[in-house]
Amino acid sequence: MKTPKIVGTIATTLVVSICLTAAPQQQAPGGPERGDDGQPPPAAPGGGAAQVKTATGELLKVDLAKREITIMGVDHKEMMFTCTDATQMTGIEGGPQGLGGKTGATLRVTYTEIGGTNQASRIEVQAAKK
Repeated sequence: MKTPKIVGTIATTLVVSICLTAAPQQQAPGGPERGDDGQPPPAAPGGGAAQVKTATGELLKVDLAKREITIMGVDHKEMMFTCTDATQMTGIEGGPQGLGGKTGATLRVTYTEIGGTNQASRIEVQAAKK
């Protein structure tokens, strides 16, 4: 009579062990908790991970002294973004200074909200629609 209980206990222990060891291996490197570059996203205030967001809109103004850009989103709301030396820029020659002559251009900005400020991690000038 004890044999079925022992076999059941061993089987249950084996299944639980397999599940616990296989679960961490299912997460691929650079998975959803990491950014495109394989690095974890910056921590948000309060200990949670900052959520990466994207906004597309027309460039309204560039403030080089404050390293800020303002776009008019598709929802007709102005959004301001702060740039740093780490901000990646594509379709722009000369870094942030190159945006000065691009007023009216369509930009795609990847950013995180940190402390109430939209911190741009990537700015892309979109090709003009024909």
